[in-house]
Amino acid sequence: MNKDLRIQLPLWTIAFCILLMPLTFSLVQLIDLMIHNFDAFFVVNGTGTSFNWGLMAIQLFMVSILLLISFYILFYRRYRKHNKENPREKLYFFVFYKPGEILEDDEMLQQVSKNATKKVYILFANALPILAFLMVIPLHRSVFIMAILLVIIFQNLLFYNEINQYYSGNYKFGKKDKKTDQELSKVNKRVVRGIAIVSLIIVALSIGRIAQIHSNSQSILPQMEACMDEGGTAVVESGSIWSLTKFTCE
Repeated sequence: MNKDLRIQLPLWTIAFCILLMPLTFSLVQLIDLMIHNFDAFFVVNGTGTSFNWGLMAIQLFMVSILLLISFYILFYRRYRKHNKENPREKLYFFVFYKPGEILEDDEMLQQVSKNATKKVYILFANALPILAFLMVIPLHRSVFIMAILLVIIFQNLLFYNEINQYYSGNYKFGKKDKKTDQELSKVNKRVVRGIAIVSLIIVALSIGRIAQIHSNSQSILPQMEACMDEGGTAVVESGSIWSLTKFTCE
């Protein structure tokens, strides 16, 4: 039964999310270049112009696409095999009412799926406020995409772990007692403390970065004035959250 694709589906989803990380990162970089520095896509060789295949974002994008195509081929083969061997338990690519990993073959599996869904709900209840808080901070949008993908990965890990425990024979349906509640309370306190510490670190780093950007912009102003006084042309290259604004006098 462990070979059932419905049980393995969270692992396939995790692999898909991991492959999406470099793809989305490269896409964001390419879009930024298209908007802010389109000339970077071309290289001037003497009198001719050629496409700049040496860009890291382009190379990463192409490798990511090849990996995703390979992944889809493997998954499609496994998907077709499962549907042929299990005509009553077919999986579908697009399902909006119930994901394929939710198993309800009998009452015990229904309870296991409910418990797994409960844990996933708790994960989202804690993760979504953190993601919302992150979006207030002026971080690169790649950070938000990676954070969302990480939440999806943890979601599938939780679900797979719950179902796998059941089929491994290590699952317990016992009722909660006071000891269990105390243990959950301790875990919850640790999670809250961890979230608070991480949030403080992010805030501190963000404030420091903003202060650095402000200081750099203030230092550029007198350089621009001096450059123009000497009859030069002030050229300012705008930076991002990762790089500071650069100034040159031509």
